[in-house]
Amino acid sequence: MTSFEFAFSLFGLLLGLSLAAVLSGFARVLRARHKIRLGWATPLLGALLIIDLVTFWSNAWDMRDAIPPTFGALLYGTVIASVYFLSAELVFPDELEEWPDLDAYFLRHKGQVLIGVMLANLLVLAARLILFGNVFTSWQSVVAPLLYNALGLVVVFTRRVPVGLVLLVVLLAMYPALRFLF
Repeated sequence: MTSFEFAFSLFGLLLGLSLAAVLSGFARVLRARHKIRLGWATPLLGALLIIDLVTFWSNAWDMRDAIPPTFGALLYGTVIASVYFLSAELVFPDELEEWPDLDAYFLRHKGQVLIGVMLANLLVLAARLILFGNVFTSWQSVVAPLLYNALGLVVVFTRRVPVGLVLLVVLLAMYPALRFLF
C-alpha cells in the first residue's frame, strides 16, 4: 500500500459519505416534489458541492506523491473531508414538512454550506502552499480563488434567491473554465 492509498482510504470514506449525503438529499426532495416547491437554488447548491468534492478528489490525486502518511497529514485531511461532510449534510433538509419551499431553506442554510466549501478550498490551498511552496505562479492562480471566494461571499450574504441563482451558475461555470486555464 502506498502512502497515498493509506492516507486517502480515510479521506475517501468521508468524501464518499459526503457525496452520498448530497445525492440522498436530492433523491429525498425529488420524491417529495409534489408536496414541496423545489426551485433551482438548493439543487444548484448541491451540484456545486458535488463538483467541488470531485475537484478535491482530483487535487488530492495531483498531490499524491507529496502527501506524507503522518498523523498530522491524516488529521489535516480528515478536517478537510469533515468540513465537506458537514456541508453536504446541510444542503437539503431532513424534515421536508418543515421546509415546503426549498428556496426558503436555501436562504437559511446556504451560508453554512458555502462557508464550508470555501473553508475546505482554503485548507487545500494552504496544504498546497505547505507542500509545494509558492503555488501562485500565474495571474489566474491568484485571481481564481479571490474571485471564487468573493462571489461565494456575495451568495452567502444575499437575501435574494435570483442573485444567489445567478452567482451559483457563475461559480459552477468557473470549475470547467479554470480547468482549461490551468
